Amino acid sequence: MRNPTMLTVLLLPPMLGVAIMALFAWLVLYPNLLAEVLEHERQMFAQSGGDTASEIADRFAHHDGPEMDAIDRAALRSRADLVVLVDADGKTIFANDVILEGGNLGAIAMVPASLRRAVADRTCGRGVVVAEADRLLAGCWTINADNRLLGGPEALAGHLLLVQRIDWAMSQARAELLNDSLRLAGGLLALLGLLVFLTVRLIVAPVSRLAGRLQQLGDNDEPVRLPRTGIRELRDFARVLNQTLMALRGRERELQAILNTAVDGVVTIDTDGTILQANQAAATLFGYSVNAMLGQSISMLMTDIDAGRHAGYINTYMDTGHARVIGRGREVVARRADGTTFLAFMSVGRLDLPTGLHFTALIRDVTAERQAKIEMHRLAHRDPDLDLLNRRSWERELTGMLAAAGEGTGFWVLLAYVRNLDDLAVTFGPQIETAIMGAVHRRVHSMLTGCELTARLARRQLAYAILSPQGEAPPYLMAALSASFRDGVDLGGLSTLPDVHFVVVPQAHRFPDHEALILAQDAGGSWAAQTADQRASTIFVYDDHVGRAIRERTAVAGDLPGAMAAGQLYPVFQPQIRLGDGSVRGVETLVRWRRPDGKPGPGPALFIPVAERIGLVGDIDRLVTRSTLHHLSAGRLNLPRNAVISINASVKELADPVWLDGLLEIVRNAGVPAGQLEIEVTETAVMENLDRTAGVLAHLRASGVKVAIDDFGAGYASLSYLKHLPADLIKIDQGFIRDLTDSRRSRHIVAAVINLAHDLEMEVVAEGVENANTAAILTEIGCDIGQGWHFGRPMEADALSSFMKERAG
Repeated sequence: MRNPTMLTVLLLPPMLGVAIMALFAWLVLYPNLLAEVLEHERQMFAQSGGDTASEIADRFAHHDGPEMDAIDRAALRSRADLVVLVDADGKTIFANDVILEGGNLGAIAMVPASLRRAVADRTCGRGVVVAEADRLLAGCWTINADNRLLGGPEALAGHLLLVQRIDWAMSQARAELLNDSLRLAGGLLALLGLLVFLTVRLIVAPVSRLAGRLQQLGDNDEPVRLPRTGIRELRDFARVLNQTLMALRGRERELQAILNTAVDGVVTIDTDGTILQANQAAATLFGYSVNAMLGQSISMLMTDIDAGRHAGYINTYMDTGHARVIGRGREVVARRADGTTFLAFMSVGRLDLPTGLHFTALIRDVTAERQAKIEMHRLAHRDPDLDLLNRRSWERELTGMLAAAGEGTGFWVLLAYVRNLDDLAVTFGPQIETAIMGAVHRRVHSMLTGCELTARLARRQLAYAILSPQGEAPPYLMAALSASFRDGVDLGGLSTLPDVHFVVVPQAHRFPDHEALILAQDAGGSWAAQTADQRASTIFVYDDHVGRAIRERTAVAGDLPGAMAAGQLYPVFQPQIRLGDGSVRGVETLVRWRRPDGKPGPGPALFIPVAERIGLVGDIDRLVTRSTLHHLSAGRLNLPRNAVISINASVKELADPVWLDGLLEIVRNAGVPAGQLEIEVTETAVMENLDRTAGVLAHLRASGVKVAIDDFGAGYASLSYLKHLPADLIKIDQGFIRDLTDSRRSRHIVAAVINLAHDLEMEVVAEGVENANTAAILTEIGCDIGQGWHFGRPMEADALSSFMKERAG
């Protein structure tokens, strides 16, 4: 080591600084540490006093005047050095030292004067703790005046006093702090010594020797060479330095290779626009070789317009520092060697080097990306198959049309939907859907004048917004649309017959906003689909009446689950009378809705179809079945012993594989014979899936449950199907019964059905018997059972019981 003075200068200030900081920390922390110890002792003492006061109060509260000798003095002694109970006059009535009992509080020297004053002034409250320096802690706590001591007549209104000496704890704390300080000082001294040794050995001495050796190095690239007598540390340093230089040169080659293989083009120019460097990606991007680009003007890569402006860009940046490209990215039009152009994203960075100011540009061809974005935008806003607006864009454009509409500039909306698209796809394959919808669109669009918007809202639904001064569809157009697809459409030699229905929303411009219009549009489409089989025309016109009906159904759908949970749905019963002898054959169970205020709710003609759509009809049928069988098993209906209970089943229930098991379980749980239960299914429900329904009905009959075909003649009216149906009874639709007295044709039809049913060993029920003449005619032509208001209206259980008693009497 050549310069010990430098070592002294380097090491002495840190060592003195560490020593001074340690001493200062000791002076600052020592009082705080002692204060923390004292505060900890005070908190523990206060906690102990409060617990002791609570225990004594609890002992006195739950024992009527226990004797003081029962108090464990040894246990109290563990709480404090002195435990005293004084009464309201300051007299000692108990102490863990029996010598102090019976005296006055003022005679106990160990109790601080401040605590005596607190007792005398009755300010102990929930606890007063005082400390005399670091010698002792004392506190007092009030004992509840409702507690009695010694079994005496007077209630105690006194105090608990505790005194604890803590001088030994403070002495121990001082000793521990002193020992910790000595150990810390020793550790610091050892650490400082090690620091001095390591600094001298590993830093100061080698650096001092290395400083002289490095003065011999020149500015060339030759490796650092040392004499054989050079110290080991310097030789190691030279070896590391040579390895570092070689690594840097290798890294430079690697960076160049990475630059040449980069996907983006990299071009470096000077302030004159001369290309100083370019990688292989840039050469490929522009159609040049790297050597052909070096030394040329950057304008060769620009369009003529940008090339003429480039020098001005550079000069403006040099003068003002403002640039549109430098330090940020933007899209530009670039030119290749063959003269073609492409869209490129270019970002330019400033590069300050000793040789001057340079600019480096990263260039990427984004033509494909831009085309992809355009395609994504198209897919997000247009139907990919027909290239029409999709639903999102349709709603946005309708908003604009509503805003632009004014007096004499109205419009109306037309929806076209293909009802049988699924059937056509199953028959000809799913690939035909696009062709059919395209053909339907072209034909409909060709018939419209002033069509402003076209869209495909759903897989089988198209929409059109047509300008019209009054917002009304021309009558001739309605007729033309109705007949437009009667001959089908030709799909390149394949003739198909799409079942196209239309929904017209007139005066669409009068809706307050696009949300109301969309709601009406969707509601009209839904309503048209539900009522398509009941309408003769394929065109449905949305109006206020339809809107009210839709709102009513929507309200019912919202209220129905709560009504079921609240028990507002209940069964009613309509008698079925044997026409031959007037006896009661049984009852048909129906369902009604009663509001909480006792008023009737929506009728079954309204809420049953709603329940079918929202999936609650099965729950309603199970609710009615349980309630009916419960009434029957409890004898509340007063029916004959073999009376039949007829319950309706829906189409969805017949398609549910677990419905049958659930029904039979309800019957078993009610304890009702299966032969008393009759399940009614409509003719339409049966014919929708004859094979499956026949299997379910056969299983029902095998279980003992009777089966009835309801509304017979209202749907398919095919008598030949009766021989395939496992049924016990058919119910002739009331449409044939109501005009029985006036129509001989209806009478012949009903008679034919009755004779055929009897030949198939089925009974016949006539629904809708409203008068005695109808009942007489039915009896005459051999009908077995009658049901209708002539015999009795639907009634609740109590009313049915009274009805049966009257007939029996």
